[in-house]
Amino acid sequence: MMNVILASVLEIFLITLASVVVGYTDAWPQEPVPRIHIKHRDVVGQRFLGNESHVEHFKLLERTRTSVLIGARNAIYNISLHDLTEIVDQRVHWPSSGFNRELCNLKGRNEDKCQNYVRVFGRHSPNKFVACGTNAYKPSCKQFHFENGVHTSENETEGLGLCPYDPEHNSTAVYAGGQLYAATVADFSGVEPLIYRAPIRTERSDLNQLNGPNFVSSLAYDDYVFFFYRETAVEFMNCGKAVYPRVGRVCQHDKGGPHAFSDRWTSFLKARLNCSVPGDYPFYFNEIQSTSEVTEGFYGGEQTQLIYGVFTTPVNSIGGSAVCAFTMRSILDIFQGVFKEQETINSNWLRVLPEKVPEPRPGACVNDSRTLPDVTVNFVKAHPLMDEAVQPFYLFPVINKVSFNYRFTKIAVDPQVKALDGKVYDILYIGTDDGRVLKALNSLASESRENVSQVIVSDVQVLKYGQAVKDLQVVHLAGEASKLLVIADSEMRAIPLHHCDASAANSCTSCVGLQDPHCAWDATTNLCVAVPTKLHDNNAGKTLFQDIITGKHKGCGYEQDPQVLEEEKIKNELKEKQLAKPAQPVVPPRAGCCEQTDERDNEIVIELDRENQYSRTQPRANEPQGVTVTPVVYSAQTLTGALLGTCLFSLIAGFASGFWFSQRLRGGPYSDPPEQRQQLNRLTEGPESPGYNNKSINLVLNVPPKNPNGKNANSSAENKPMQKVKKTYI
Repeated sequence: MMNVILASVLEIFLITLASVVVGYTDAWPQEPVPRIHIKHRDVVGQRFLGNESHVEHFKLLERTRTSVLIGARNAIYNISLHDLTEIVDQRVHWPSSGFNRELCNLKGRNEDKCQNYVRVFGRHSPNKFVACGTNAYKPSCKQFHFENGVHTSENETEGLGLCPYDPEHNSTAVYAGGQLYAATVADFSGVEPLIYRAPIRTERSDLNQLNGPNFVSSLAYDDYVFFFYRETAVEFMNCGKAVYPRVGRVCQHDKGGPHAFSDRWTSFLKARLNCSVPGDYPFYFNEIQSTSEVTEGFYGGEQTQLIYGVFTTPVNSIGGSAVCAFTMRSILDIFQGVFKEQETINSNWLRVLPEKVPEPRPGACVNDSRTLPDVTVNFVKAHPLMDEAVQPFYLFPVINKVSFNYRFTKIAVDPQVKALDGKVYDILYIGTDDGRVLKALNSLASESRENVSQVIVSDVQVLKYGQAVKDLQVVHLAGEASKLLVIADSEMRAIPLHHCDASAANSCTSCVGLQDPHCAWDATTNLCVAVPTKLHDNNAGKTLFQDIITGKHKGCGYEQDPQVLEEEKIKNELKEKQLAKPAQPVVPPRAGCCEQTDERDNEIVIELDRENQYSRTQPRANEPQGVTVTPVVYSAQTLTGALLGTCLFSLIAGFASGFWFSQRLRGGPYSDPPEQRQQLNRLTEGPESPGYNNKSINLVLNVPPKNPNGKNANSSAENKPMQKVKKTYI
C-alpha cells in the first residue's frame, strides 16, 4: 500500500506542476533577469547632500536646461546639473517664524516636523515664481522675484488647500494657464482631501468624489488637468475593501457652477486604471505609485502618446510591482463613455442608462460653466465615476517584477532612443524603495501590442540599502555625457545612463546580450562602447554589433564559444560522412528516450540545444555510418502528455506492486501463539478428533451450559463446597 500512496502523491505533484508550468507560460510573462548588477560601493557619479545634520525631504520643484530647483528644509536649493554643486548665491532661505514653530510644538509635533518644507512651485515668468511650504503645520505661499542674482519675496499668503501640512504627505501640484492646481488635504489631521484651484474645490466629505486618496502626480494636457492617485474603491464597498488606481480630470476653464455650486467643480470626473496580467482571473496591480511625463513616439505599429505608470500590490500581499503604459487618447476617450451609479445604499454599482444622462453632457468643458443647468451640475456631483476602466496600451505590463526585497517607486523615461537598426525604444529607469535603479525596456515595443519582451539591462544599488528613491530625471547636456539624476530624502546622485564598460559586458556575446540601445560591441577595439560616441563614424554600422530584439548577433561569431564550436564541428563531420557514404536508416528515439545502443555497444546521445532549438547527434566510441541530425523540439503539449503518461503508469505500477505484495504476505505462514491455537482447536475439533471434549460451550457467553437443576455442566461444585466470595467495590 505504501507504493500506491507514493504513486498517488507523485501523480498529484506532477499534474500540479504541469498545470502551473502551462498556466505560467500562457498567462504570466516571464520575469527578466538583470544582465548587470552594480553594488553601492562600485557606483560612480556626482553627489549632493545638502544639510547633513537633518533630514531635508528633497522635492524636485523645477527642471531647467542647466539646473534644478530643489525644495528642502527651510530652503530652496539651485543645483547645477553639470556637477551637482549648489549655486550658493541663488539659494532661497525661508524658515518658519518662532511663533509658528511654538504653535506647532503645542499641537504635538516634534522639532523636525515644525519646520518649513517647500513642496509646491509655479513659475509666472523667467524672473518670478510662487512657492508654498508646510511652514510648521501652517501652510504658506510666497511670491519670489529674482533680480541682480538675488531672490526677494514680495508677499505671503495662506497656503491652505495648495500645500500639505506634513512633508511626507502624498500631494501633488501643477502650474497651468497661470493658475496653480493642487491635490492635497485641507486640514491639520489630513482627513479632508481635496482637488483645488482657487476658489474651486471638490465636495467636502463626499466619498463618491474622493475616498481617502493618495495623490502621486498631476499634469496639464490640452484643456484638462489630470490627477493620478489611488483611493479606497467606493464601488467595491459592498464586497469588502479594496484600493483602486484612479485618474481624475478637471477642465482648465471650469469657473464653478451656478448659485450654490459657485465654488465646486462642474467638470470633475474619475476612472479606474487597469494594470494587470490578463487571464481568466487577472492579477491586478492596484496601487499606483508614480507616472512619467507624456512621451510621443512610434509604438506597436502606430504613432501615439504614452504615459507610463508604476503600480504595486498592497503591502500586506505578495510583493509585486509593474509598469503599465496608457495612451492619452484612451484616457480622454474613457471620460466620454458611460457613467456608473449606485441607486440605493444596498444596490450594486451599475451602468447609468443613456436616457438618464441629461443634456448638456455632465463633466464636459464649456465656455462658461456658471450657465449650466442645475440638473447637469447635480448629476456630475452624484456620478463622478466612469463605468469602464482605462485599458493599458500593451496586452501585458511593460515590466513586472515579484520580489520580497523591494517595490517600484518612481519612473523616468529616456524616450525614443534609436538603435543601430533604426528602430526606436523607450528606455525606462525605475526606482525602488530600497535604493535601486533598474534600467529596462520592451524590446518589441515598436512592433507589437500583443507581445511584450521584457528586458532589464542593469540593476544598480545607487543609494544605501533602505533609502527609497523619491524622484528620477534623465539629463542630457550639450557636450557632456548624459546622466540620470536620482533623488532621495537627503541625497542626490548623478549616475551614467548606461554601463557599457561594466565587467559583465567584456565580450561580444555579453555586450550584445545586454539588449541595450545605448551599447554596442566595437569589433575594431574589442570593447563594449556607448553608441553615441561612434555614430559619427561612417563605418560604424560595419564595426558595431547590436541586436535589441534577440540579444544575438552573427558578427560576434558564436562559433568561438567552445561548446558551440564543438557542436558545429560534429555537425560538419556528420555531414561529410553522410555525403561520402550511403546513408543507413536510423530509428528515431522514442519519446522520453535519451540514448540508444546497438549490438556493438555503439551509443548515440541525443541532446537538446535550448538556444538553437536543434538536437545534436554525438557519436561515441565506434560511430555508425550515415547518422543524420534529427530535429527534436518539444512543445508544452508534448511535455504535459509525457508527464500525465508517466503519472498514469506510476499509479498502475504502484497499485499492482502493492496488491502483489499484500497477497504474498497473506499466503505466508504465521506463528500463532499456543493459547490461540488451543482455543481454535477446541472450537473446530470434531467428535473423532483426538482430545475432543464432549462438553459443549456457549460461544456467545463463552461459558458452559447449565444443567436442568441450574448448575453448570462443567462445574465442579458437586465435589467442592461453595466458597465465600468477597465483595469488591469499584
